[in-house]
Amino acid sequence: MIGVDEAKRLLLHEAAVLGSAEVPLEQALGRVLAEEIRADRDLPPASVSSMDGFALRAADATAPGASLRVVGEAKAGCPPRGPLGPGEAVRIFTGAILPPAADAVVMVELTREDRAARMVELLERPAAGQNVRVRGEDLREGERVLPAGAPVHSAEVAALAAVGRTTVRVYRPPSIAVLATGDELVGTDRAPLPHQVRNSNASALLAQVREMGLEASDLGIAADEPEDLSLKLARGLGADLLLITGGVSMGAYDLVGEALSRAGTRLLFHQVAVRPGKPLLAGRCGNCLVVGLPGNPVSAYTSFAVFVVPAVRRMMGHDRVEGLEVRAILGGRLERRPGRTTYHLARLEQRNGTFVALPVRTTGSADMVSLVRANAFLVTPGAPDALEAGSEVAAVPWRDFHLR
Repeated sequence: MIGVDEAKRLLLHEAAVLGSAEVPLEQALGRVLAEEIRADRDLPPASVSSMDGFALRAADATAPGASLRVVGEAKAGCPPRGPLGPGEAVRIFTGAILPPAADAVVMVELTREDRAARMVELLERPAAGQNVRVRGEDLREGERVLPAGAPVHSAEVAALAAVGRTTVRVYRPPSIAVLATGDELVGTDRAPLPHQVRNSNASALLAQVREMGLEASDLGIAADEPEDLSLKLARGLGADLLLITGGVSMGAYDLVGEALSRAGTRLLFHQVAVRPGKPLLAGRCGNCLVVGLPGNPVSAYTSFAVFVVPAVRRMMGHDRVEGLEVRAILGGRLERRPGRTTYHLARLEQRNGTFVALPVRTTGSADMVSLVRANAFLVTPGAPDALEAGSEVAAVPWRDFHLR
């Protein structure tokens, strides 16, 4: 067996970033930037008002109660008007460019305007720069907006649009195939006999891939028979990543390792010192990275989250591949076993600014329903003693958690 860190290292080494392509901005959502993005002009491009009010020269209002002559107005979307003279003010609206010489804005709520007299009384003494967004304070022309390797979410789309990018270069997403193995498996639409189980692992893996913003092809179920398994493996090996669930342990009917070897797969590892998920297999067959996940549902789900997600993120071009890890306080006793790094199911909550982790009751790695009660893993080294409530542990959230 190899350790968790070594297994991750080997997978990441094989998870090559794929090619890139220029796509329209509206198609970039969920992809990863393959180029650095820089501002094409100052943002904002001129000094503008951040309030509705009156633009003026702060030096003309040295005390509350000062009155200034209103010489016009400025609204967003209009070119700047001429410069202000001494004792003058301009009615201004949010986003409008300040007239030359104006250096402050008094919000309308702190003024009294006499429109007939074209005068405005200020109820405060303004300071230079107040309620003004200065030219270039967000970004200067040529400054970096986004680095290569940044994922494109809705905020990034807005930033790209703001700097005039109608197209952007992004990394190609990996093609992924999912294959379930085992004579005991039937489709989820079937009523299984006592010796059969529904193929929930493939459904879970396809959903986990979709949660990453990707799609995977479902290769169905391969029987515990070399010819059928080899045929379906050949289809899956045409993808960038092939995920196999079941058949990777050491039993007489665990045929995946031998079938992959016959197909020319170079083995990276075939056991990891982790609980759950010890019989984890990984290899490289041509351009395809292959990961064989255990057949038990919790083991398969955990192995995907811990080992496959970082590798997929590397293939997508992400500059950060590992997920968030936080320190949490145990809300109950956590049993441990010696020998292997363990990923315990837990319910992570936030209480008064502190993360609290509640261990989830489970009967073992076949208890798929326990996944529904959890939203995080607690990571502990193998040890014979339990951790008591109040102990601090490492927690890796993988779903939204409740806030209290």
